[in-house]
Amino acid sequence: MRVPSMPLTALAAVVVLSACSAEKSEEAAAPAAAEAVANDATGPTIDRSIAPGVAFTFDYAFTLPAKAITGVQREHTAACARLGPSRCRVTGMAYDQPREGEVSARLDFLLAPDLAQAFASDAIGAVEKADGVLDNAKVAGENAGETIKLSQADSAGIEAEVKRIEARLAAKGLSGSERVELQQQLAALREQLRGNAQQRKGLEQSIATTPVTFAYSSEGILAGKGTFSKAAGASLTSMSALGSFLLLLLGTLGPWVALIALVWFTWTRLRRRLSPVEPVRQD
Repeated sequence: MRVPSMPLTALAAVVVLSACSAEKSEEAAAPAAAEAVANDATGPTIDRSIAPGVAFTFDYAFTLPAKAITGVQREHTAACARLGPSRCRVTGMAYDQPREGEVSARLDFLLAPDLAQAFASDAIGAVEKADGVLDNAKVAGENAGETIKLSQADSAGIEAEVKRIEARLAAKGLSGSERVELQQQLAALREQLRGNAQQRKGLEQSIATTPVTFAYSSEGILAGKGTFSKAAGASLTSMSALGSFLLLLLGTLGPWVALIALVWFTWTRLRRRLSPVEPVRQD
């Protein structure tokens, strides 16, 4: 039994139609995506009055021409310096250029909470002036205030237990082993109190300051706006569509082909065993 194969022309037609459909979908989605970025490029607007005790973090990813990244980084650090160290500090920086025309970089800031979004908005404007784009914006928040309250309640209970143990140690009539055990419990409770205090200090700091991270990456060969870049991008899309179609075809027909091959092999072996052996003629 022979399984019919798909003609090459039909396969090519499927690939072309898939690539065209993907291109039309991207073109249709582009205006909506551009409008969303233009309307709210820095993510959701956060009213601090309705989010008391929430510690926010902001992460932004930019794509720019390789030659523009150094200048944009310099502009962002200068904007932070103008705010002053009490309201903005650079806490981390990275720059990597493994080869010509390929750059990745990062800047980490610690800002006053009420300045974080405005600072990010101005930073995006600087990127756009350098022919760059905002690829991703992420805002995350943690209810640090509630965690602080729970930690304080836990510490209050531990302090009550510490006072109880101290009172027992001050009493007379304790054996040596009892006294040692109580002293060990007391040391463990005091260590737990120190840990809770350190945790609350970190949470309070996270509420008082907002970390902001900028990640920069250079445009790849497929990210440009020229004819060659568009052609390369279209070729990659077509190759991806072809690969997806071949995988789908293999997943659909593979089990049937394997089953047919197994039946054919079994029937051939069985027929050979059942066929009578012809006697050898002697002249």
